[in-house]
Amino acid sequence: MDEPGLAAEKPTGLEDVVRSVRTLARDARHLGESAALVLERELAMAVSISEKLRDSTISAEALKRGRDEPLPGALRRDMHRAVDLVADVGSVAYTTLVRMIEGFVDEPRPPLAVPEQLKPAED
Repeated sequence: MDEPGLAAEKPTGLEDVVRSVRTLARDARHLGESAALVLERELAMAVSISEKLRDSTISAEALKRGRDEPLPGALRRDMHRAVDLVADVGSVAYTTLVRMIEGFVDEPRPPLAVPEQLKPAED
């Protein structure tokens, strides 16, 4: 997918490279997001199945007793906090990377100027 108005431009070779890298970055982002969405759906499905299996094999009373015990309860809370920390770091890394890519891909730039010594001689 070309950017709007590119057909009217007469880019230099370097601008062609920059345009190609922009397209590659945009496509890589879309591919990464698609893969992450598939991973999220699969994880959600696995968690749902695991919860159903747990609920069908372990009584609610046994779960409550286990959660009310000091050591298992503390470990459970600490594990939830650790997962939250990992999720926070992951989301900050993701949003930072997306902003960097969008800044590179979508930031308008003036056309590159060809230095005088590189311009072809006029007859």
